[in-house]
Amino acid sequence: MTTAIVGTEAPGGAATAAAVAQAQPKAEAPAATTATPAEDSVTISAMAQEVQQPTAVQVRVLRNEGQSVPQIATDLKITASAVQSYLGAQAGAQK
Repeated sequence: MTTAIVGTEAPGGAATAAAVAQAQPKAEAPAATTATPAEDSVTISAMAQEVQQPTAVQVRVLRNEGQSVPQIATDLKITASAVQSYLGAQAGAQK
């Protein structure tokens, strides 16, 4: 963008200097650079969907993270007896 200022010398130099300063083009944003993805990056499709893990896997993961049977039951919206069933002998050993 080029702005040419043509005019005559006017009295009141400060006002003229202010007008010239306002007429200067603003600094343009740097051109967008094309970023190259890193070798270990992953591109996720807009069509990607979250994969739901089976309840048994979720129960075991939460138990391994240290959650109690009642906490797991509440988080997964299942009964405590269902959690114990998924855990099997592991539930009795880690109470």
